[in-house]
Amino acid sequence: MSTIRKISFLVILFLLSLNLLTAETEVSKRDYRFSITPLAGVLVGQLEEILYKYDNSDQYVSELLWDLKPLVYIGLHADFGPGEPFKRSGFTASASIKFGLPLRTGSMEDRDWLDSRYDYLTNYSWHEAYAQNAILADVSAGYSWSIRDFFVISVFAEFSYMYFSLMAENGYAQYAHWYGGNIYDEWDAGIEKKPIFGPGIRYIQNWFILSPGISLDIKINDYFSLGGVFNYSPLIYSMDRDDHFFRDLLYYGYFFLGHYVNGGINFCYSPSKNIELSLSVSYRYITGLRDKSYVANTGGNLNAAFSENYEGGMGYSVLDIKLAARIQIPGR
Repeated sequence: MSTIRKISFLVILFLLSLNLLTAETEVSKRDYRFSITPLAGVLVGQLEEILYKYDNSDQYVSELLWDLKPLVYIGLHADFGPGEPFKRSGFTASASIKFGLPLRTGSMEDRDWLDSRYDYLTNYSWHEAYAQNAILADVSAGYSWSIRDFFVISVFAEFSYMYFSLMAENGYAQYAHWYGGNIYDEWDAGIEKKPIFGPGIRYIQNWFILSPGISLDIKINDYFSLGGVFNYSPLIYSMDRDDHFFRDLLYYGYFFLGHYVNGGINFCYSPSKNIELSLSVSYRYITGLRDKSYVANTGGNLNAAFSENYEGGMGYSVLDIKLAARIQIPGR
């Protein structure tokens, strides 16, 4: 499917959601409510792919930085909880799914420190980066307490899944002189830039995260409210895959634990009882994942044997800016 057809399909899906899924259905007007809300936003930041030169050391042998600047997405958010959360405590649950649009997301930079004698930079390349697919899903459940009709505190457990497939195309490479083995000159900016044309590298990340969280909401007046959320967890499982088409190399790794931090604020405006508009800004940061990686020289053969490679890792540092509109159709 072409990029234009993919974009058209996602836009049509979003427009249908605006017409068909903006209604808030109240399970009980006095107790609980369920709502499905369309949303759209951008992710701004970077994905990181890492290989370490030495075991138990932070010195890199390779680092690829993939831009999301920005990655545009659309999606849906579902909520279940007290119909009037500032007046009633109760069980809460929510789920959201976001789909990234297949657009250019910026650039990708690839750096290598390959010399066995010194830890200086030897290779550098720059490429255009394009999103092929992106899916972000969150599911949470917890309990909220209403305090004095203007303050709500909630605790919850959340499961998050993130999938990214990015492609590096075109660009240029600057490689220092290679003497054989692991002996290289040091890279410098004056090295000739060798042009690269067409798809060069495809990178895939999968993240599975289980985290506890806490949120706070404050009712400013009848029209405005402000909220904040924070999560932290070491319970992370991730996988990545890196296909270097020009060199017929395929890398992959499975990485565990680390540090996941998520924090954000949410500003809501309710011009009437049946309409709520919101702007939220959140930041997710993941670091510290590290384990063995594997590599195969495929030569076009996807069943090629893999061998153990350097220790590897993954990183994620992204700002999420989101707009959402919830329109309640009054019950009769």
